[in-house]
Amino acid sequence: MRVQRRSARIVPAIVLAAAALVLPQVAGSPGPGAPVAAAAPTPPADEYALAGGCYAISSASAGKFVTGTGGSYAATAAQPTGALAFRMQASALGSYVLLGNDGAYAKASSLGTVGSTTTPAAASTFRVHKIAAGVFTLSDGTTGRALAAAPVTGVITLATATTPVAATRFGFAPAAGCATAPEAQVGATGTSFKGASPSADVQGTIDAHTHLTAFEFIGGDFHCGRPWSPLGVTVALPDCASIQGPQGTAAPVQNFVDYGSPEHPHDTVGWPTFKDWPGPTKLSYEGTYYTGIKRAWLAGLRIIVTDLVDNEALCEIMPLKRNPCNDMESVRLQAQGLKDLQDYVDAQSGGPGKGWFRIVTNPFQARKVINEGKLAVVEGAEISHLFDCGETNHVPDCSQAKVDAGLAEFKQLGVSSFYPIHKFDNAFGGTKMDGGSEGVLINGANKLETGHFWDVKTCTGPEQDSTQISPADAGLPSLAGTPLAQLLAAGVPPVYGSPPHCNQQGLTSLGTYLLGQMIKQHFIIEVDHMDAKTGGAALSVIEQHHYSGVISPHNWSSPEQYPRIYNAGGFVNPIAHGSPQAFVEQWKADKKLANPRFHFGFGYGSDMNGLAEQPEPTSLNPISYPFAPFKGSVSFDREQWGQKTFDLNTDGVANYGMYADWLRELQLLGGAPLMTDMFNGAESYLEMWERAQGVPGPACRPATGAFTSTGLGGVQLGASSTTTLMQAGQPSSRPGAAYRYCVTGAPGRTEGVSFRPTGTVALIGSTAPGHTAGGIAPGAPASVLAGHATLLGNGIWTATPASNGARFVYLVQAGTVHAVGLAASTESTAAALTADLTAAGLE
Repeated sequence: MRVQRRSARIVPAIVLAAAALVLPQVAGSPGPGAPVAAAAPTPPADEYALAGGCYAISSASAGKFVTGTGGSYAATAAQPTGALAFRMQASALGSYVLLGNDGAYAKASSLGTVGSTTTPAAASTFRVHKIAAGVFTLSDGTTGRALAAAPVTGVITLATATTPVAATRFGFAPAAGCATAPEAQVGATGTSFKGASPSADVQGTIDAHTHLTAFEFIGGDFHCGRPWSPLGVTVALPDCASIQGPQGTAAPVQNFVDYGSPEHPHDTVGWPTFKDWPGPTKLSYEGTYYTGIKRAWLAGLRIIVTDLVDNEALCEIMPLKRNPCNDMESVRLQAQGLKDLQDYVDAQSGGPGKGWFRIVTNPFQARKVINEGKLAVVEGAEISHLFDCGETNHVPDCSQAKVDAGLAEFKQLGVSSFYPIHKFDNAFGGTKMDGGSEGVLINGANKLETGHFWDVKTCTGPEQDSTQISPADAGLPSLAGTPLAQLLAAGVPPVYGSPPHCNQQGLTSLGTYLLGQMIKQHFIIEVDHMDAKTGGAALSVIEQHHYSGVISPHNWSSPEQYPRIYNAGGFVNPIAHGSPQAFVEQWKADKKLANPRFHFGFGYGSDMNGLAEQPEPTSLNPISYPFAPFKGSVSFDREQWGQKTFDLNTDGVANYGMYADWLRELQLLGGAPLMTDMFNGAESYLEMWERAQGVPGPACRPATGAFTSTGLGGVQLGASSTTTLMQAGQPSSRPGAAYRYCVTGAPGRTEGVSFRPTGTVALIGSTAPGHTAGGIAPGAPASVLAGHATLLGNGIWTATPASNGARFVYLVQAGTVHAVGLAASTESTAAALTADLTAAGLE
């Protein structure tokens, strides 16, 4: 009680001290260490509003502003003109790195002092918490101890148990002259696009396969860099010698992946020079820094499926690791990392939920996010030891109970889509084998994981897996003395018969159970990486259940299976790493296979950060800078990271931001037809996902039916857009806040539904002659309305069918009833009903 009373007494003084920070702005922009003046009359609204801003900090107890001398800080300046100006660089939600205009970062120490450093470190983060209007506390991000200003000297230290509460209160005054925090530049200016309403058709591209959290996989020290760091870009994209050794001399596995040889001296420095990475073939380095993802989003990316990924066999051979090698442990770690990335983007954007990067767990949520103009992030998983379910010599070491527990955990983690099989045979079925020299190594890893090499025979049908070669024919460089030699130590694979080659493992009974449960629980089934035999059997299970939730996201299923995926209502798109010309030809070929019943859209699978090469530069179709995207009011110039300027014509897709440039190249090659299908990619994926959730597929509505006082044929007034989908199925189109359906046997006629801004049904109507409202159908002469309905205006007549306030609606055109329907009591004017009828396509 004593502390509460004391706080109450000091709050007025604190508020006055914060208000004293408001001073007129001084013209000019002082340099580092120069006097700083207040720039605006309003203090930050909350701790999140500080992000990216420039502020002078005051001590409420000392009534002074914070300055820096001799590597320490003290509230000694009587006026802001003598204070330091701090750039508030958001490190997490409500947490900041404080960069002074003297070029130094604030840093707490274990001794309880607060000093400065020229490079940010873990102790450079400080949590900010709003106490009252204009009044905040700052706490050391590592220990949680509050900062305090000494009453007499104003020296800033970490508070102790005896520190007066008033000493821990601070204010922020907007200032000018701050240093600019280092950051990778997006290279784009302008505004991206939004949708017409939360329930409308979406526009935008989709990357159905990438790996934003791969910085944690293969033990965590295989991959260098990460999509963000609380300490900023200099730490997120560092000099990788810390884990690879000078010039990569301690990274034989990474060198083999990136350069094809265990020994390849190269420049490991990231920020600010980036001389050797990132690049299309630099697969062990970070490619998805968040500003690059933002650039792709501004160019139209609206869905990104990011798979939590790992490979236990590769992890086990790595000599340096900080994370466990268990696939499921890695999934848990990466799921949290993805949420942390979302929070980091939110922190840069002004607070929780305000960012453009939104994790979604169902298609209805995704549609709303996309129509808000944001990026829907779908969480997937691509691991070999799924649910810790392996096999030893073809005997599964798993149970149905373990599968059930794994699916429940995936739901809890937010995973919506995943691969039952990846890289190695497991308890569920056989893998679609890698080929070439990589296949030799992965086959050895399969032996280490399962006790056996792949069981390969000559294919007997049109579908096939990758051709297997002997180690002698693989052309591998010497791997002696490197961790990769362990993969060959498993023994010599058997001599396989003549190609084409097919893995004989096939779908197991436990795999059939897993697929059935994925269908029951509405998971999206990713069939890439299943061998031809397993994939064919899996598609048979999917077809038996009439399930649409199946995708081939990056060309690793058998092409002969694409028609079966399309006919199920699934989604297919190719990997992006080939030439742009090849991608255009793939689009043309796949479109011919698509089932016209379903909305066609096309996407790509970048597989970035997933040990897959990216599109390399070509000279055939150079793009010019600046350029405009296919959709949206954004201008794109070359992307710049520190001293590195990226150009698609010379660098290819070196980092994820270059997919904006790559899309421009595709536009030059394929024109509007290709771009239209690619910007329909997000819609096509969402409709597949809706069907997986139980929404009936697109079909015309029944030609006959009578409107009741509550609705028509299961469509009800007041129902949500999602409930309407579940009842009526997927419409022909979703323009604005409405659904439009065709009518069976009535070409050119429409059944339409319009929604209120709250997302509930406002009006249901039809132009089909078999639909009646109060016994009156479209096509009837307008004279039948006399004595039955009241003219409201604009050719609209209404009649009240029941006490619930709903009204039958009739639209008269040229002396004939053109449309009939039912409207909620809220739609009380001719103008409102006209808008509803127009939105529903009934005008």
